[in-house]
Amino acid sequence: MKRAILAGVAAGLVIVAVLAPLVAAVLMGAAASASDRTIKVLNYSEYIDYEVLRIFEERYGIKVVYDEYESAEEAWPYLKAGGGGYDVIIIAHSHVRLAIEQGLVRKLDKSMIPNLSNLDPRIASHPADPTQDYAVPYMWGTTGVAYVEGCVEEPPSTWKEFLSKSYLEKYSGKVSLLSEFSEVVEAGMIALGLDPSDRSSWTEENIDRVVELIIELKPYLAGFYGASQYIPGLVNGELCLAQAWNGDALIAADENPEVGYVAPEDGTLFWVDYMVIPRDAHDVEAAHLFINFLLEPEIAAMNVKAVWYAPSIKKELLEPLAEGDEELREVLDNPLVYPPSNAKLIPSPVLDSEMQSLVEDARSRILASQPSNLDSTLVIVVGVVVLVVAAAFLYRLSRGRAGG
Repeated sequence: MKRAILAGVAAGLVIVAVLAPLVAAVLMGAAASASDRTIKVLNYSEYIDYEVLRIFEERYGIKVVYDEYESAEEAWPYLKAGGGGYDVIIIAHSHVRLAIEQGLVRKLDKSMIPNLSNLDPRIASHPADPTQDYAVPYMWGTTGVAYVEGCVEEPPSTWKEFLSKSYLEKYSGKVSLLSEFSEVVEAGMIALGLDPSDRSSWTEENIDRVVELIIELKPYLAGFYGASQYIPGLVNGELCLAQAWNGDALIAADENPEVGYVAPEDGTLFWVDYMVIPRDAHDVEAAHLFINFLLEPEIAAMNVKAVWYAPSIKKELLEPLAEGDEELREVLDNPLVYPPSNAKLIPSPVLDSEMQSLVEDARSRILASQPSNLDSTLVIVVGVVVLVVAAAFLYRLSRGRAGG
């Protein structure tokens, strides 16, 4: 459900983007003869203005094959396989260090990405790869709780309140958590008074507590959803509450004004997503070109308006483009896109191999679990039925023996 873009504004940006200086093309020797070239890109769902793909194709003569996924856990197997045929993959910061340590991504040729100079230093210095040797920031945002005003009595103010049985049982079956389980675990840690950004919090004992908490809440959940599921769920009323990324909540609010977003007071998770070139990429040159392209202010502005997430480039580079563009101005001024300085932001951690194993184990246990609070009446009824069937079987068996 990509955010609709005003045709006139989009056309203007298309003209600007097409006529932008072809610096990267000159540096990399891209030519019109590249019309038979193809680049394959894998990204999160609902996370780009698809028009920019067409602009890239027209400008450089390189066809883009573009696929989407819902959670970092889905993208990881492609990286483990050397890229799975993809030339550029956008991944969560949580998996960047693992990808680098395991040799799953290529070292970047920074001379091919001159637009690295556009990066916001605050985002560029994120610990996932502060030197951009292997990964380049794409977008950043927060994780909180989206809600539908007409459906909830009062939105939760904290993760502790949201992830509680007393709160969720009022909205049973109309609540979703993210399909990206690292974020489910991190939210659960905050709800239990733990700090997920502190490595010492990542113990088996603490993760066991998180697993127990989520399993207890599982009977009230509609499921573990990605953006392509919870956005329409919030819009059409199938969901009342969803653990959500801020940009997705704002996209849903654009379709349904009753959708709101809470940045939990006990800590709002802050994250960065990265562009990487897999180890076995087929067209490394085109991959660099695509990454550089997404860092252009005009292209970043298009994506900002489409997805309602803050790009990795400096905000001041977007300000001139917002003059006369009310839609872009609205996004740049929105505190849910650019949180105020007093917001309590907790950095979502960069996972090491041990933390990743803990998340994968938690995911398996939660998904395999059965509801622990089945209705007692149902349990009694099932028990009685089993006893009756057993008694009837034994009776028939005894009569059969007597007759023999």
